[in-house]
Amino acid sequence: MTEHYWGWLVAIYLFMGGMGAGAFIVAAVLELSGERYKHEYCPTTLVGSGVSGLLITIGTVLLIFDLGAGLREPWRIINMFTNWSSVMTWGIWILSFFIPTAFVYGILELMHVYPGILAWVRKWLKFLPETLPYRAFKRVVCSIGILLALGTAVYTGVLLSVVEAVPFWATPLLPALFLVSALSTGMGLSLDLSAALVEPEAAHRFKRLPLIHAALIGLEIILLGLLLYTGYQQGGEAAESVQIILTGAGSVVFWVVVAGLGLAFPLAINVYALIRGSHGYVVGVLAGAAIVLAGLFVRFLVVAAAVPVTV
Repeated sequence: MTEHYWGWLVAIYLFMGGMGAGAFIVAAVLELSGERYKHEYCPTTLVGSGVSGLLITIGTVLLIFDLGAGLREPWRIINMFTNWSSVMTWGIWILSFFIPTAFVYGILELMHVYPGILAWVRKWLKFLPETLPYRAFKRVVCSIGILLALGTAVYTGVLLSVVEAVPFWATPLLPALFLVSALSTGMGLSLDLSAALVEPEAAHRFKRLPLIHAALIGLEIILLGLLLYTGYQQGGEAAESVQIILTGAGSVVFWVVVAGLGLAFPLAINVYALIRGSHGYVVGVLAGAAIVLAGLFVRFLVVAAAVPVTV
């Protein structure tokens, strides 16, 4: 690989931030549509609400430390909240609102599924009522949180696209790609992987799941192809970045892990499931794992293949 413009921790942040936002969006859609209440137990909303805040918190901490605002210069963290000309400041504020919102949703969903938690909490907080209007509370939290989650998913791409020193990143295709990837990995995590592993029958609950998966993967392939095509056509450093991904040091990762295992395999599985009319448990789990893997390595390649403008 070429020398990284930013560290590998940024790639992990982009992945965790996107997947956490995507998992929240999936859970929130099921909550707001009422689909969550058609079943006695919905592991998708429990997983999606439970992991989103944690994933984004870990990713944000990694980002702050990798950008030099950690142990070496902790005062810079405060400055990041006040520099309104910086896209980093916009993102920090989005994350500052979204992270607690995600944790509140996770706690509400956990207490709703396991009422004994509230009874245990009331031993210390006796002013709390014996029951709470969970559905009403969650509708409010999800309505606000889904907007913040969309902002977080898009921001993971905007963070790179505003870096003019790297021509390959300087395109609106990047935020669009990362948004679609966030939705895809969020579904892969909270539906195909976690929900299916907890309750295998969950894979059969959502009849349109293969269609949605196939559409997202297809759109991701198109956006990734456009990103590479426009970068190559642009020439210069952008074309060098594309060559690193397609034929250079990143080619094996791209063609085998991303294109083959991460995109073509789950697309084929979901198209087959769409034709067949059902989603197999084992192949569904494998496809979900592949989708999540693709989300990680797409971001890794985009960051690792950065070639800055030479002066």
